[in-house]
Amino acid sequence: MSLQHCLVLTVATGAVWMDLRTRRIANEWIITAWIAGLVTQLIRYGAAGAGIFLFGMLFPILALYILFYFHMLGAGDIKLLSAVGGFLGVSAILKCMIVSFLSGAVLSIGIILVCGNLPQRLTKFFNYFQTYFTKRKYQKKTEPVPYYDGKWGMECIHFSVPVLMGVLLWIGGFY
Repeated sequence: MSLQHCLVLTVATGAVWMDLRTRRIANEWIITAWIAGLVTQLIRYGAAGAGIFLFGMLFPILALYILFYFHMLGAGDIKLLSAVGGFLGVSAILKCMIVSFLSGAVLSIGIILVCGNLPQRLTKFFNYFQTYFTKRKYQKKTEPVPYYDGKWGMECIHFSVPVLMGVLLWIGGFY
């Protein structure tokens, strides 16, 4: 396993540990990961590594901002993907994001089936969009309606876990 693999695995594993313990991923951890990603890319590719790092780091932030805006994905999760993207570059982080979302979907479906609350989750999902579009129709200036209301139980997954799954599949050569 290369140094790059070890660093990315350390970043993702540390983020999962923090997220499960405190429901947050520390900014210091992300900043350290960004610095490590930049240094790694500079060592591997010279000055061109700065561009690879920058585009890989910015891609998840720009691509996932809409999910953050509607409180469907936390800032820490996006910053984690950004840190991983700094190591992987745009092409690989896009694949990692797709694999992470698919892993998260499978994990979520499994949890919902175990909890037995599929009808309630579907009702919440459709009510969310109904509320959003109704509010938008009758108000000229609207704030986003948060999807996550802080009242969920076990069915609220920590997205850092699917990100770790995506990283592990990258290390294993899946993509």
